[in-house]
Amino acid sequence: MKFNIFPPEALKSIEPKFHVEPRAIAKTIERELQKKPLAGLYTLDGSARELPVSLLDIAQGLLVMKPEIKPEGGLTSLVGGQRLVVLCGDTGKMQFLANNLKLTEDGNLTCPLPTDLILIQRRKEFRTLGPGDEDLSFVLCLGAGQELLTKVIDISDHGILLDIRLGATEVEVGRYWHSGYFERLKSRSTTIDLVIKNVRPGAAMDRIRAGCELYEPNRMVLKEFESTRSAIENARVQGRLNRWYLGASWHE
Repeated sequence: MKFNIFPPEALKSIEPKFHVEPRAIAKTIERELQKKPLAGLYTLDGSARELPVSLLDIAQGLLVMKPEIKPEGGLTSLVGGQRLVVLCGDTGKMQFLANNLKLTEDGNLTCPLPTDLILIQRRKEFRTLGPGDEDLSFVLCLGAGQELLTKVIDISDHGILLDIRLGATEVEVGRYWHSGYFERLKSRSTTIDLVIKNVRPGAAMDRIRAGCELYEPNRMVLKEFESTRSAIENARVQGRLNRWYLGASWHE
């Protein structure tokens, strides 16, 4: 069985703004529990393979998790230990420490609710969903003349979420993509530099999504990026999304 699970972010790379307020931690987790999401349990030192678990419930202050496979050494090897829980949901990548793991009679794992919860990739600006236009791509330049077409999932004035074929290129937090551009048929935007801020699963098992921010954008990049976002949003509001490109400054 294949699981769509992604590793934790390095703690040194996590910005303070991604820490959820303590009073909101329980509610933030509860919202995700409605979907019975799949998460991964990771050792703190990365010495063992991740354990896929389904998050089931919060009961008496404990988070209940159902293991999807048996780990090496059995479930009893986890009792009393610590693991990092990583969950990729609609709001971003959630990560927290599971302390004092216990095993229930029905084979589930429990841990106290965390006191620190990290939710990565919450852009400040308003996000606009992509137009669903098959002719629109964001083209990544990979070097040596290689290019990769990606799908635009959403866009803000300074950030973009790209959907990429799994394995087509290396996708990791902190990686830079230089000289990319929007492309629709014969029209191209100016070149755009991005830095990956978040990685999460795609809608399909063979896809991956990268949340990116503009890297040192000049005025032209900012203008065309904002023009693209506003063109899509305005066309959606006006009920003419299939002609969104008419409002993008770079589209001929």
